This record gives sequence, structure tokens and C-alpha cells, in this order.
Amino acid sequence: EGRITQWAKSIGDKVEVGETLLVVESDKADMDVESFEDGYLAVIFTPEGESALVGAAVAVLAASAADIPRVQAALKNGNSASAAAAPAAAAAPA
Repeated sequence: EGRITQWAKSIGDKVEVGETLLVVESDKADMDVESFEDGYLAVIFTPEGESALVGAAVAVLAASAADIPRVQAALKNGNSASAAAAPAAAAAPA
């Protein structure tokens, strides 16, 4: 488990592979979490100050800025399959 101490990106921001998305605090150290995908930050599941299990999705990337509303709507309606089907949509693990 780790606590998110800072989001380096905001909803709508462009994210590139290797770029820091967030900082996670564990019992041993603070760690930068880098993106494994290019895209746009569409949804943050775990806000700053909240904890997430290791490997849990804490955010979702959309393939393009235009896809952000569609990804958000799909997740809001409980349709994670549609959100995951968005091109290059990816969950950022903790």
C-alpha cells in the first residue's frame, strides 16, 4: 500500500512515456511513478492524500484529448469495458 502525496499531472494534461505522473509514499521511501503509455490524463481514481494498494489502478489515460469526455462518461456510467477499449487508454498502477 502507498499514499499518493502528489499528482504531477492534472486532468487533461498530455503524458509521455517515462514522465512522472505522481509521487507515492510508502513506509520506506517516496517514489516517482512514471507513465508506461503516452496519452492524456482522463480520470484520477485516487486523489492526493489517499492510499492505494500496490498494482491498483489510480488513474486512466485517454489516447487523445478528444477522448477524455468519452472515457470519463464510460467510467461514470460504470462501463469500465468501454473506457478500457478507448485507444491507448491505460490505467496507471500505484
